[in-house]
Amino acid sequence: MTAPGIITIDIGTTSMRAILFDAEGRQLALAREDNPPAYYADGRVEQAASTWEGILGRILSACAGEARARRLAVAGIALTSQRSSVIPVDKEGAPLRPAIMWQDQRTEAICRGLAPRNAEVYGVCGMRVTTVMSACKMKWLKDNEPNIFGRAWKMVGIHDFVLRALTGAFLTDHSLASRTNLLNLEKLDWDEGLMELFGVPRSMLCDLVPPGSVAGGLEAGLAARAGLAAGTPVVTAGGDQQCAALGLGLPGPDRVVANTGTGSYILGYSARPAFDPGMRAFCNAAAIPGAYVVEAGMSSSGVLYRWFGENFYPEAGGSAAETLAAVNADAASSPPGANGVAFLPRFRAGAAAEAPEKGLFYGLSLATRRGDMARALLEGIAAEMAENLGLVEALAGKASSVHASGGLTRFELFNRIQADLYGLPVRKAGHGEATAAGAWISAAKTLGFYGSYEEAAAAAERGATVQEFAPDPENAPAYARLRDTRRALRDEKGRPSGRPFA
Repeated sequence: MTAPGIITIDIGTTSMRAILFDAEGRQLALAREDNPPAYYADGRVEQAASTWEGILGRILSACAGEARARRLAVAGIALTSQRSSVIPVDKEGAPLRPAIMWQDQRTEAICRGLAPRNAEVYGVCGMRVTTVMSACKMKWLKDNEPNIFGRAWKMVGIHDFVLRALTGAFLTDHSLASRTNLLNLEKLDWDEGLMELFGVPRSMLCDLVPPGSVAGGLEAGLAARAGLAAGTPVVTAGGDQQCAALGLGLPGPDRVVANTGTGSYILGYSARPAFDPGMRAFCNAAAIPGAYVVEAGMSSSGVLYRWFGENFYPEAGGSAAETLAAVNADAASSPPGANGVAFLPRFRAGAAAEAPEKGLFYGLSLATRRGDMARALLEGIAAEMAENLGLVEALAGKASSVHASGGLTRFELFNRIQADLYGLPVRKAGHGEATAAGAWISAAKTLGFYGSYEEAAAAAERGATVQEFAPDPENAPAYARLRDTRRALRDEKGRPSGRPFA
């Protein structure tokens, strides 16, 4: 007799993964393909939608083959993905142009023009107008590519596009919709006033369902190509950061999640919409129906570490792993405080209605080594995250621990730096795939494997080796000096502290 399993699909910014889980939440197999977008010098970031369609069949097929080999019956597929990109599609779901990605900067002028409406927008959807969110991209298409906008049946995100490929339905869930600047957080419905402000009719938006809903059954053609049963339930698990929060243990009364991938995000749980008077932290629908996450983030973090390795370590051997190992070794050789070098990690972040900022290394001297710069980069990322932690705690409550995941947490030094700068214990997830684990929790609850999200989350956590990193009091003076330096640098530039980066 075969046992049940679940395949999760996790669409990140630079790769796409399918992971096979068993009914106890154990990760049995992973199929992954790199899939980075195209970056242009003028700030555009685009990607052909066909790349996701092509990879989808291959990674599903790989996991389906593993399921058969392990005598598992795939009971469902759970989808989670990056948020806030836009693809105009026709009635059949075919893309009319490349996707405008979440990092794209072309809407800066639109954001500046709408800046006087920020308080109004934030008070409805929980976010200011920024280049990251979907609505300004839709308005840009309407203003600059009216032929494409006029031909479009729907404006979809990457999640919605892949969901359509899986099931044939034009659906999105509240967690993804809350990253558009168009969703009323209180009503959990598209907001008439915001649709009018951005010039997007309701007919061009997907139908809304709660996260954790079965969006439909697996389409027969794709099922045949992948070796899966047609009609297999497909669960829309939610946006990647919301699923990562679920996979790391939210909801929790005193837990905060730190997830570091291309960007870094601090998330806290709220039972109701929570609005920051300074509009610095965002509020989104959570991956749990009816719940919310308070979020403050920076759009460039892990990508900066990769950039540093690619540009400062040409001798490392060429492979990403060899380069990363060389940077890590150098960073570990530098003491706390990086011998006086400080780094502001603000590379084309695209914050709302302001000219994008540039990154900054400060305190360089003839004694500075490459390793000092590498460590300063890690400390700068963690210091920015620590400021965002303060914003989240002000709305979601004080944390007693931080649950961390993402690529940079594979480096033990970064986890120790986080603990020192947060002044809190940092617990690193044992499974290493928090986003996919959250998607599995969502599907396991929906498909009836467990009676609640808490039960499913407990199952996913069982057997995982969790590392804990405590703050080191001996490093406190060095990091107090770093905070003073960062404050002085921002004051000199006239920038307020703790600005969010979507």
